Amino acid sequence: MAEFAYNNAVHSSTGKTPFKALYGWEPTLTPSNVPTDVPEADELAQTMEAQWKEVELALQQAKQRMTAGESGSPTEFKIGEEAWLDAKNVNLKTLSPKLTEQRLGPFKVTKKISDRAYRLELPPKMRIHNVFYVGLLSKVKRDNKCAFENRPPPVTVDGEEEYEVEGITNAEERDGKWFF
Repeated sequence: MAEFAYNNAVHSSTGKTPFKALYGWEPTLTPSNVPTDVPEADELAQTMEAQWKEVELALQQAKQRMTAGESGSPTEFKIGEEAWLDAKNVNLKTLSPKLTEQRLGPFKVTKKISDRAYRLELPPKMRIHNVFYVGLLSKVKRDNKCAFENRPPPVTVDGEEEYEVEGITNAEERDGKWFF
């Protein structure tokens, strides 16, 4: 059902449905609305039509959710406010991606460059540019019940990160990969 609804929906790039582009005609999901003498056939046709409408509505809602953030206003930060930095574009050389921090910081916002770019106050150890796209930043939410101490970011020296390791509790190498 979902595949049929997808292939029968008009795509923005071509302006046609995939069925129309491939075969030159548009199939219908439900049989004609002409009543038959078989009540089970009429019931099946009504059920199929209801399911098709449900799938079509679900696809429309998913499309609206996907495009909702594109035209909306970006997240606003005030100068002096703290923000988390998404670590996906920061080169953190670690053995295991699972153990790598997903967000760095929080860092203080020092200047608003534009609606979509902010300058952060980074420690001098981090040798990266300090202006970031607003999509890579997220607001810091403080919780008074559970306040954890923020860890400092790793030290970067000549493109290599240096850590002070207290100790590894357990490590194992299997097929050339390390497991901690």
